Amino acid sequence: MALFEPDKAGILWDATALPNAFICEYMPSAPEGYVKVYLFGLLYAHFPAAGEGLTAAAVARELSMEESDVLAAYQYWERCRLVTRTQDKPPRFTYRNVQQAVLGKQTMPQDEAYMQFAQALYAIFGDKRKLHGGETQLCYEWVEQLGLPREVVLLLVQHLASARGVHFSFKEAQKLAVELTERHITSLDDAEQFFARSQAAWEGTQRVLRRMSKFRTPTVDEIDLYLKWTKEWGFAPKAVETACAEMTGGDPSFKYLDSILRGIGERAGRKATSAEQLTKQLQKEKSEAECIREVLRAAGLGANANEETVRAVYRGMLAKLPHGTIVLAAREISRKKKTQSLDKLVELVEAWSQKGLTDEADVQAYLAQIKEQNDQLRTLFTHMGTSSLPTPRDRELLVKWRGEWGFSMEVLCKAAQYSTGKNAPMAFMDKVLSDFHANGVVTVDAAEAEHARHRERYAAKNVGVKPAGKTVIEQRYEQREYVGDKYTSLTQEEIEEALRYDT
Repeated sequence: MALFEPDKAGILWDATALPNAFICEYMPSAPEGYVKVYLFGLLYAHFPAAGEGLTAAAVARELSMEESDVLAAYQYWERCRLVTRTQDKPPRFTYRNVQQAVLGKQTMPQDEAYMQFAQALYAIFGDKRKLHGGETQLCYEWVEQLGLPREVVLLLVQHLASARGVHFSFKEAQKLAVELTERHITSLDDAEQFFARSQAAWEGTQRVLRRMSKFRTPTVDEIDLYLKWTKEWGFAPKAVETACAEMTGGDPSFKYLDSILRGIGERAGRKATSAEQLTKQLQKEKSEAECIREVLRAAGLGANANEETVRAVYRGMLAKLPHGTIVLAAREISRKKKTQSLDKLVELVEAWSQKGLTDEADVQAYLAQIKEQNDQLRTLFTHMGTSSLPTPRDRELLVKWRGEWGFSMEVLCKAAQYSTGKNAPMAFMDKVLSDFHANGVVTVDAAEAEHARHRERYAAKNVGVKPAGKTVIEQRYEQREYVGDKYTSLTQEEIEEALRYDT
């Protein structure tokens, strides 16, 4: 047992030295997450008592990583000569001195294959960029761990250097190398085809970024979205750039553009779309939206003209009536503020369509006719002494009286006066006018004479007829007859009084 051991609880208040050589030589080119693994292990390498029993799985949990990624990171640092594996099951590693690793590069046994690969890699950049040792090691990891052929990796680096400049990020290149592996691209021909496609996507993505006024290098995720738009959804590159103009409601972004293109594609039926087709579609949609807004304003409704449900309702109405006629219908339903709705508008459009009112002039004439009929009905209502509002049924009766039966307004007003105080004055008036029509009455004088004769006939028919009073069940028995001779003890007045009470 050692004579001294550190206080495990004091580890958080101590410090771990990190040589500048690591920061300058190895950190810039290390894959994402690998530096985190190295530093975490370095801490416990300096305080082994605190890390007793620590495993790769435990490290992965602490760093929120997969255990395989932790082991891959240590493989990478092994190749960089910064750690040495001392045990396989379970794996154990010894951290080496960074300064010695840098100085010992020249004295270490050389891997001939690795050195040839490194020389070819250096030749791509020449004197334009000096590679860190970690960057060379990372590229070789793609050969040994990802299984890519050396010539494919070199082609990948050459492609990125020519397409994105010699100072491209090797971390971004790592993602492209992984994609090559996932796509099983292992030959130079397949790689050349892939890079040609990738180059076009990169350039297209960069053009989109410039349309957004963002002058930076595209990310892999942005390139993936661009490929989805152009390859899966069928948008031409120029169409994608044209759609950028639609990002007017916030900060332009690829996510925003993705939602715009998704909507355009769905409305177009997922057909291949050129820039000209997209422009025409957008112009058509904007024109339609403006027409819908005009209808909504006329109806006094606050719906969103860009909602697909509202667009569908408008298109349904447009299949029955022209736009101008729909606007007239919207103005009509706006007169009833409490019941106005899209459903009411659809009902009115349907009714006008069934009446054959498809032309604005026809509708205007129809509305003028309705107004005239309503004015006439209000006049009749005044003569009846009622304040009712005209209904479609009232207008149907008026059309029959004025058109089919040919009565003048004067005769109608006289008949309306005869209907005053009735429970259903319009129905009573219709009966009166039916009698007038049957008897050939067409003037006011004839109407007055006919009404007088009717009253005389009614009065004569009811002369001497005493209305039957109401009786209760106790009164429904055989009545007695009082005869004066039999009741000599009663006076005549008394007999009459008895008869009155008995009946």
